[in-house]
Amino acid sequence: MSEAVVTARIHILLVEDHAMLRGIVEQALRAAGFRVTVAETGDQAASLLEAGPCPDVLLSDIRMRGKMNGKDLARWAHRRFPALAILLQTGFGDLEASEFRILRKPFYPDALIEAIHAALEERSRH
Repeated sequence: MSEAVVTARIHILLVEDHAMLRGIVEQALRAAGFRVTVAETGDQAASLLEAGPCPDVLLSDIRMRGKMNGKDLARWAHRRFPALAILLQTGFGDLEASEFRILRKPFYPDALIEAIHAALEERSRH
């Protein structure tokens, strides 16, 4: 099976409260062939996850407005959906180490795609 076919089967829930960044990342993911659902806040993402179907990857910013920041969302999602691959993103270097994979902003699309595949591979080992 070609990498393009495999990528097209991967569904990502993108959570980013900054509209311009959300649009850029969504466009990069779609251009790479991923299926993408977007949410503006952790609360909205949690509602989407509860409604189903569950995506393959949760890609969330860490610092967001709303009741749940990205780490809160990731921890909640990991408890509720243990098969979900989780990748967090941040532009702040002052954040402590996390139990989840973190992608530092700014990043190139190739680094994003590589990090998504690494998160999926990591999930498949658990």
